[in-house]
Amino acid sequence: MARTNGLSLPHPQEVRELSRGSGRFSIKNLLNHKTVLLLSFVLVMNSVVSFLVLRSDLFIHGDLYTYGLVYSVDWAGPYWNLTTTLWIFLGGAIILTGAAIVPHYLYSRKVSRFSTWAGVLLPVLALSFEGVGIFYLTQKNSIVWNTLPNYGVQFITNWATTYNLISVPALVLMVASLLALLVPVIRATGYEIQITSE
Repeated sequence: MARTNGLSLPHPQEVRELSRGSGRFSIKNLLNHKTVLLLSFVLVMNSVVSFLVLRSDLFIHGDLYTYGLVYSVDWAGPYWNLTTTLWIFLGGAIILTGAAIVPHYLYSRKVSRFSTWAGVLLPVLALSFEGVGIFYLTQKNSIVWNTLPNYGVQFITNWATTYNLISVPALVLMVASLLALLVPVIRATGYEIQITSE
């Protein structure tokens, strides 16, 4: 740093390094890293899943009563237990994915023991939470399709189509998130995947 009248001015070389992204933390520098972008995309997908899960709950405990559903603790108890557990694991996957951004950003700047271990551990945990969340989403869907008809819901294309337009995208996005979480794990372990054409 050059000094002029008590003020510190950065050396021109330091200014060039900062502008290339090798300096301070910034959103622009953060988004230049592909793994960080992928993890951010997983966060967005899981946020959409959260909206869809909420929408499915509102559909089941609102619209399905107009199709003959009769409330009973026999179906509502297991349904709410599965839904609560789904929220726990979906929230855990979101938190762990968000936390995984930090070590992957650090890993892309300088490989260290912390960035390597945290870069593997956090996505693996997020991947596990995502997988368990998928299980609970399918169990919740099983109650809708297999149990609710015993409580007055008649199969009508209108409600079935509406529910499928909510539940199927949620499942697809969760599976896509699960698969996308494999990339940061592989990257942090140091394996390189090369695609070659013959």
